[in-house]
Amino acid sequence: METTNKKEATKKIFIFLGAIIFIGILYLGYYFLFADGYEETENSYIKANQTPITAQVSGVINKINIENTYAITKGNTVISIDNSNYKIALTNAKAQLGNAVRKYYILQNNVKLNEANVSTALENLNLAKKTFYRISKSFKAGITSKENYDTTHFKYLQSKNAYEQSLVNLNNSKIQAHSTNIYTHPMVSSAIENFKKSYLDLEKTKIASPISGTIAKKSVGVGQEIKPGQELFTVVDLNNIWVNANLKETQLKDVKPGNPVEIKSDLNKKIYQGIVTGISAGSGSAFSLIPAQNATGNWIKIVQRVPVRIEISKNSLIKNGTLPIGTSVTTKINTKKIEKIPTISQEQTSTLYKINYEQLDGIVKNIIKENSL
Repeated sequence: METTNKKEATKKIFIFLGAIIFIGILYLGYYFLFADGYEETENSYIKANQTPITAQVSGVINKINIENTYAITKGNTVISIDNSNYKIALTNAKAQLGNAVRKYYILQNNVKLNEANVSTALENLNLAKKTFYRISKSFKAGITSKENYDTTHFKYLQSKNAYEQSLVNLNNSKIQAHSTNIYTHPMVSSAIENFKKSYLDLEKTKIASPISGTIAKKSVGVGQEIKPGQELFTVVDLNNIWVNANLKETQLKDVKPGNPVEIKSDLNKKIYQGIVTGISAGSGSAFSLIPAQNATGNWIKIVQRVPVRIEISKNSLIKNGTLPIGTSVTTKINTKKIEKIPTISQEQTSTLYKINYEQLDGIVKNIIKENSL
């Protein structure tokens, strides 16, 4: 009976050891076939460009046609500011430009007038000089009186001073009137720029978005007074999202740009495809507002995490739908493969509040024409 029990115990031990070995073989097979060459983390989140829209001019909001979660199209006006004061400013700027044009022509006429004054003064000087020369000879000959001589001499000096003053006046008027044309004259040029600024300020009372996207963080309402630089709302471009996967520094050994990535969303449980496009220049703590100071006596080593940027395949987004920023995903990076990184970065420009110079220059020309001789 005792021998039978020992055999049963030995058999169970061998079965147990066999099961452990079998499980170990399965694990090694799984590791080498499926786990080795992959880095996985749940510390991954959806990111996208967030564009804060700010006020360019001050005023009271009199119209809003957006709310959070609304889709917005690039260039469409979504908020309007009461523009009464800006219309008045534009009217005043137009009047100032017209007045500057008239003053410009007055300055040009002053040059002609002073040129005529110089000619007259020169004639008077020549006449006075001749008269004084005759009186001087008569005085030396004893024919005329000393009083007549002094009077003639005084008139000659007056004529000389008047001529010199007329030259100064002519020079000053030329300096004030000098310019290549009316548009380059400082007085007119300044008035033109002031008019353009007033024109642009009026345009800025119509607030639009420089990009298409989804409204978030709307913080204003109708009747609210806003100031330049005040944030009104944010536009999130959900058509261009990516993943920030925060990998431990010990996981980054084989991670390279071009590694394909499998992305599983916690939101909809769908699988997206992506590719590593870059690794951050520093860990998250290195870019924190107050970086950790490890040069202390009580230092404790903490494994750091480094953000890895992963672009999501456009086809995956079309197939499975876009994802809100900040939502969690699980990323699995295949470090065995390197694929070609698609072209991602593109030049972005905005035409908001850009003056249509062709139209505006036409308005300026009309104002100048209306106030010209």
